[in-house]
Amino acid sequence: MKPLKLALTILPLVTNAYKGDLTYFTPGPPGAPGSCGIGWDGQEDVVALSKEIMHSQDFANPNINPRCNKYINIWNEETQQAHQARVIDTCMGCAPYDIDVNPGLFAKVAPNGDGRVHGIDWGVVGPDPGNLIGG
Repeated sequence: MKPLKLALTILPLVTNAYKGDLTYFTPGPPGAPGSCGIGWDGQEDVVALSKEIMHSQDFANPNINPRCNKYINIWNEETQQAHQARVIDTCMGCAPYDIDVNPGLFAKVAPNGDGRVHGIDWGVVGPDPGNLIGG
């Protein structure tokens, strides 16, 4: 249990917890914006949330989506490690609570993963920007 206590003291508290599959994507060349209009610097750990979460409200301008630029904590029960990533994009092929992360973060969260890892816990850091789809 000590790794759990350490993870909770290092990372901010999450407001809601979700469970889904973890996959990875290449966010595009550094500086190219995702659906949030935020470019990836090639170094930061980033995440794309499902279209059900990202499009659960109608935004004429997706760049003002309140889920954009938020941070999530990702917890792998098997490795007992937590990581944080910033929301910059939409995963069109993800199931509602699946998350898609950059390859470097995938390797940290699931070092033995084969491209898809089931049962990963995650949650929004700080105030949840509205119900994530009834979550």
